[in-house]
Amino acid sequence: MTWAIAWSAQVSAPVASVAAGPGWMVLGHGRRLTMLDDAGALRWSTDVLFSPHLMVPAGPYLGVLAAHGFTVHRLEDGVPLNEGRSTTRGFSSLAARPGGGWMASGREGGLHVFSAEGRGRHRIDMPPARAVQGAIDRDHAIVHSKDGFFQLVHLDGDARPVLLGDTSWTWSSTLGRDGLLLRSIEGMLHRGTPGPSGWDRLERIGEEVLEPIAACRTSLGWCVLELDGRVRDVTSGDVLAGSVGGVDPVAFLASDGDMTLVGVTRNGLIRCWYGGERERVEREARRALVTEGARQEDWALRRRRFEAAVDAENSGDWEAAATHYEALGRSKDAQRVRKQGGQGA
Repeated sequence: MTWAIAWSAQVSAPVASVAAGPGWMVLGHGRRLTMLDDAGALRWSTDVLFSPHLMVPAGPYLGVLAAHGFTVHRLEDGVPLNEGRSTTRGFSSLAARPGGGWMASGREGGLHVFSAEGRGRHRIDMPPARAVQGAIDRDHAIVHSKDGFFQLVHLDGDARPVLLGDTSWTWSSTLGRDGLLLRSIEGMLHRGTPGPSGWDRLERIGEEVLEPIAACRTSLGWCVLELDGRVRDVTSGDVLAGSVGGVDPVAFLASDGDMTLVGVTRNGLIRCWYGGERERVEREARRALVTEGARQEDWALRRRRFEAAVDAENSGDWEAAATHYEALGRSKDAQRVRKQGGQGA
């Protein structure tokens, strides 16, 4: 599948996180949150107390983890809804809860459940986890444990977690509409769809050993960010242009879920890729602009030449006037001025 760089931009360093949605992207850099539209124009920028190291969008809100705290901000302007919540050593991961609300895993253990506005609901006791990757419904969260196994955790806290299979996984994406990506100990990528009592689907995709650190589900399939900064289309295996090599590799990857990808380096360089139909439409639009630009330039040149012909005719320079008229394709005017100069029949 074709992905092409649509535009690049720069924000102040260091960048610590990025999130994206339909028509927008938010960057956590320094002690700021900055929203751009998906054409690179600034929407808003606001100061925060600490560097945002993880951001998760959910409806009109943006959940943010920074230092030891969790805050919820309005997507429209970045304003926080309240003073936030904190825990000892902070939170390691964050996921949106279906129907509204949030789930955050504590670095010292526990799964914290919050309302949509970020107010604490309750805490589920459990050992420290790698991450809470999402939820299959409002009452069941998917947690990636420290030992690599996946668990289904009941958010009411009344039942013991259910182990999903007997395989330990070295890495996982967050849970999306197409399940999640998993990396086996052997380095192979798998696609899995968790269910209430186990994996509804679990299949290997591709034969290449990869080291992903992030993944995004687009309407064109999965894309992954590898350890060395390369962004790869999982379906085709192609590496996206602009993500290979360099001393400032891509460190963060996000998608609007459709045909837009954004990769950001820690030093603040943003690259935005368009794919599929959007890439074709944008390419044709650029060609149209080039064609229109050439047409405008030709029109301006013809106008200047006509003005030069008129000036030459007014000053009696009949040969120069005739030459300009001929270049414009105005043969009758060329004959007329030559006749005025005594050269015509």
